[in-house]
Amino acid sequence: MPKTDGYLTKEKILNVAEKLFSEVGYDAASIGAISKAAGINKATIYYHFKDKQSIMHSLFSNMIEQMNKRIMPAKDSDLDLKIKLKKELDFLRRKKDLISILLMESMKTNIKDDSLFKIAYTEIYNEKLQRTDFSNSKEKKDLYFVHEFFTGFIPILNFVVFEEKYREFFHIDEDSIIEHFIDAITRSHFNTHIE
Repeated sequence: MPKTDGYLTKEKILNVAEKLFSEVGYDAASIGAISKAAGINKATIYYHFKDKQSIMHSLFSNMIEQMNKRIMPAKDSDLDLKIKLKKELDFLRRKKDLISILLMESMKTNIKDDSLFKIAYTEIYNEKLQRTDFSNSKEKKDLYFVHEFFTGFIPILNFVVFEEKYREFFHIDEDSIIEHFIDAITRSHFNTHIE
């Protein structure tokens, strides 16, 4: 099915916005700057998106959708888990700037932005909840989410954001740091999964 002009325009807005958010930061990238860089008027942007925050939400939603399409489901063996983690890290590392924005926006006290938690919920749901019935135990579900969020989801995002600077500071090569991180997250997070 061919893509419509509206779809292509929306994609162009998202691509330009992601580039601008990465280059100048979310706050500095105004709707006017996005429209100028995309070569379209502001009305066109507002036709597709309610505001700048909805552009950002779309970028994050697209990132999760792309990640879920690219990553194979994990099987039980450690080898399969390590392959899945490597693929997930490869993808997320290409989205480093967007992840940095996600983390920065979530830490601002004057803005109520729950994108980080929506993405975490989606990712955690896709990983486990669709295979597990927590309907009888809110406490078990809450415990599971706390574990996944603070020992799996956030450490992976932090690795993606800080990995390059860490490598430069500690003079460690790319392959080694990825291997060490996968080993560490496997031992610290996956070996303590809550069932």
